[in-house]
Amino acid sequence: MFFYQQVEVLGKRSEPLPEIYYIEGTLQIVWVNRCSAGYGINSLIHPDCPDCCVVCSPGSYNPNEGTHCLQCNNSLTYGATHC
Repeated sequence: MFFYQQVEVLGKRSEPLPEIYYIEGTLQIVWVNRCSAGYGINSLIHPDCPDCCVVCSPGSYNPNEGTHCLQCNNSLTYGATHC
């Protein structure tokens, strides 16, 4: 659909095109929050950057690309990927 609309719009222009352009309403944004293993998002501990991925603290872990560190009493290191 985008390319059909692009052809239609471009045919009506007389000035040169910018290097990057799009047709309004044809682009959708999908926000994906995920962190690498051993990292997670924690707005309580890091209020200055509530959406940042930060290393999991001792006592927590993130085994895969999740968003939060999970509690684990066996995890004694920073950035743990397993309990």
